[in-house]
Amino acid sequence: MIEFKPRYFLPPAIALTVLAMLHAPADGGRAGACAAQMRDPGIRASFASFQRTQSATAAKICAIASNTLP
Repeated sequence: MIEFKPRYFLPPAIALTVLAMLHAPADGGRAGACAAQMRDPGIRASFASFQRTQSATAAKICAIASNTLP
């Protein structure tokens, strides 16, 4: 006879819940760039210049980090 005990179903249910939470981006998908959103125009300009001069590998890492990789 098969016994249905909570100890057999609870750990997989918790694991599935954790995996579902990790799959979704933490910011709801609003991150457009790797840099943080700044209010100061000087700092924003320095981040923008960095975005223009970064390598292809760095751009790919930023896309992975912000969960926007196609």
